[in-house]
Amino acid sequence: MMDTTNTTNTTSPVRPVLTYFMGSLAVLTCPCHLPILLLLLSGTAAGAFLSDNLGLAALVLLPIFVLSGIATWRLLDKKEEDGR
Repeated sequence: MMDTTNTTNTTSPVRPVLTYFMGSLAVLTCPCHLPILLLLLSGTAAGAFLSDNLGLAALVLLPIFVLSGIATWRLLDKKEEDGR
C-alpha cells in the first residue's frame, strides 16, 4: 500500500510498466534494426513502404529512438535512486 501521508514518496505502480514500454520502444525504433524490420515486414504493404522510403523511415525513427532511450534511462535512474 502506498503511503499517502508522505508527499516525497515518488514510487508509482505505473513506473515499471512505463520503463519496459519505453525500453521496448527504443529497441524497436533503433535505426540499426531497420534491416530486421524489413525482413519481418517483407511481403506486406508496410514492408514495401519501408523499403521504398528507407531514408525517411530512418529520419522518423531516429528521434523516437533517442527520446525513448533517454526516457528509459531516466526512469531506470530514478528507480536506482529510490532503491538507495
